[in-house]
Amino acid sequence: MNRRKPNNSRQSLGVALLRVSTDRQFQEGESIETQRRKTEFVARRDGIDIVRFFTEHYSGRKSDRRVLDDLFDFLEENDDIEVVIVGDIDRFTRGGTETYLALKRQLRSMDVALLDTTGIIQPERNRLEHLGVEYGWSVESPSHFAEVFMAEKAKTEASDILTRTIGQQIQLTREGYQCRGANFGFRNAKITTGDGKKKTIMVPHEIEAPWIIKMYELRADGSWADDAICEAINAMGYQSRPMNIYDKETRRVIGQTKPKHLTPKQLERFVSRTIYCGVKCESWNQGKPVKAPIEPLVSISLFNQANRGKVQIKEHRDGSLSIEENRLSYTKTRHNADFLLRHVVLCHECGKPVVASRSKGKSGNYFGYYHCNRGHKHWGVNKAEFEQTIANYLKSLQAKPGFLPLFREVVRDVWIQKNRSFEEDRKLIETHVNDLKDRQNSILDRIIACTTEIAQTRLEAELEQLEVTIKETRKKLNSKQLREDQIDAFFEIAKKRMEHPEETVFSSATKPQLEKNWSFIFAQSPSYQNLLDGTPQLTLLYRLNRDGGADKNLLAGQLSLGWNTFEQQVISFLE
Repeated sequence: MNRRKPNNSRQSLGVALLRVSTDRQFQEGESIETQRRKTEFVARRDGIDIVRFFTEHYSGRKSDRRVLDDLFDFLEENDDIEVVIVGDIDRFTRGGTETYLALKRQLRSMDVALLDTTGIIQPERNRLEHLGVEYGWSVESPSHFAEVFMAEKAKTEASDILTRTIGQQIQLTREGYQCRGANFGFRNAKITTGDGKKKTIMVPHEIEAPWIIKMYELRADGSWADDAICEAINAMGYQSRPMNIYDKETRRVIGQTKPKHLTPKQLERFVSRTIYCGVKCESWNQGKPVKAPIEPLVSISLFNQANRGKVQIKEHRDGSLSIEENRLSYTKTRHNADFLLRHVVLCHECGKPVVASRSKGKSGNYFGYYHCNRGHKHWGVNKAEFEQTIANYLKSLQAKPGFLPLFREVVRDVWIQKNRSFEEDRKLIETHVNDLKDRQNSILDRIIACTTEIAQTRLEAELEQLEVTIKETRKKLNSKQLREDQIDAFFEIAKKRMEHPEETVFSSATKPQLEKNWSFIFAQSPSYQNLLDGTPQLTLLYRLNRDGGADKNLLAGQLSLGWNTFEQQVISFLE
């Protein structure tokens, strides 16, 4: 590719590269406008027509600068461009000597010259020009050493600036002071410390702070759904902070974002931020929590209560703090009357508990539904339809006429038989244990009289095995047996639940009570499809009501076979 060399005697074509690193540079000092004026002045002076300005808001230390890719692509497509103008070498790159020389060699391979507004970069010359020949080694830049010095200086200067600014910010952050914009709910304020230095802290925002405090109070109450909390906070006038929108080229403010209402996802972010209880935890402090010199909006105890175990702050005796996160093992225990059956009915696809949500319709009303999409195709059922299906099935479990008094009679008969049998078994077990003890004593006598090591080892092993057998046999003697008063107490509970199974489940006041009522009916948590088909696994009491009805002989036979299961269910339910 052959390009014409820039010549002051004619108009040549060029492009300008303008770069700043921060928003502050956009508006002060070496701003884009300042660099643009300088490059235009040099272009007029040297007879160069700038056809395009490449602007960049990015660090010159980075290697992944998209503007350089755009620049070289433009030069490839337009072979009449002869020069690239930059404000200074540090505006071109801060990557050091190697990066600068590599970029300059790339421009040289395209027959494009590099020009700066400070006059450091001089045109290259051929040292054998007087002989009319040119070699690669004979072409050099008179300002090569000056350019290398300025490129290395630009890199060192960037490191010095970052060391001073970032180092100071890290130190202030570790002391708990503020080095950036205030968090929502606070505003920044300047204070003068005891040593006379001015530092920035956060103070409660007059309008936003009450919203944050109310979020924590409602969340800690435990009876509010996140959607309801959001509605209550939005009714108080909550709005997110408007953010400035900047022009990519000039970095001038061209508008503002629209304020948004509080959503459950944003609520979760607010509640989990430790800064609201006066604790800062940032990477500049190696993730260690420190108490910030601010007035907290909520107490640490309220913070812990609102997060319900997912994020917990602990205060130690020495004054230090620690933060514990337990998000994976966290399970929701809050009772939600709007979605009573969530986490109780299982998904028929993955076997995990279904979840519940509410979505807002076009009318502005919320519509609830139960759903699941964990590792499979999403499915969902309208809340009313879902709960009606459960209610219909529970109604079908109502005790059949005459079942309860008959079953009570059968239980008493079987219990008497089992107790009589157990007493007989107890005598046999005690006799067996005594026989085992006699064998132990006999083996001990043989060990004492034994003279060979091999025989003694075998006798000791036999003695240990007898001890294990005795312990296992005694467990049968110590096993819990169902008492008559427990049977009476169980039937009082069973009578109410079996006469009104639907009301018992849907009137549960707390989630633990709901789970207890649920386990009274179902041996295993059923899926929605099981309830829809009428095929869940019921506890023995409900199975007998379904299969045995008022047939005394059938009830007695089935109860005798499943007595151990029935006995365990009664004892565990009454504990």
